[in-house]
Amino acid sequence: MPDETTGQHPDRPGSSGPERRSGPFARRRQRDLGTRPFPLLTPEEWREPGDALRRMYENAQARAMETADWYLDDRVRMRLASQVLRGLAILLAAAGGLQPLAAAAGGTAGAQLGGGNLAWGYVLLAGAGVCVALDRILGLSSRWMRDITTAQKIQQRLVDFQFDWADLNARDAMGPGPVPVHDYLALLRAFLSDVSSITQEETSEWVNEFQSAVAQLTNHSGNR
Repeated sequence: MPDETTGQHPDRPGSSGPERRSGPFARRRQRDLGTRPFPLLTPEEWREPGDALRRMYENAQARAMETADWYLDDRVRMRLASQVLRGLAILLAAAGGLQPLAAAAGGTAGAQLGGGNLAWGYVLLAGAGVCVALDRILGLSSRWMRDITTAQKIQQRLVDFQFDWADLNARDAMGPGPVPVHDYLALLRAFLSDVSSITQEETSEWVNEFQSAVAQLTNHSGNR
């Protein structure tokens, strides 16, 4: 009956599985989460249920791993963008706060140019506020933290699935009778459903956060 070890990719015979990817194009970044076709097995293939279930196991495992990898890749991009905006905000705020000091230290020339220095100080402080607002509206800081949390949830669910599958294998090998195929299918269905629920939950959190940020911006603009 099925074994959780994977040697070949379920949909591309002869290629290595997702856990053995290597090379410059092995981890092609996608703009959005991709989809993977579900293995449609023929009645003839089901006459060998061990091979059929192994193929379905490998497909489900690859789906989860690709989804977790996507969130980990997205985390890197979002964290970099957030750090750039936050760092720029700190630099602009510091430069804006130093403008009055620069004017005071300049003596007579500083007094003549004090108005200009203060004006530039306001501009720089406003720029710092814009950077912080962009980070919040775009949800960059919160998104990369949600990415790592979501990836960890998927990885943990994958570990549980792998051990549950191994448990069925052990029962199949040592039990008085073979484990029904429907038990394996039920485990596969529950696993893929949980992975889908995890991604939907993260998407819902992002939508709610974005809508809340836009509403706050709209209210702030309307009150000015």
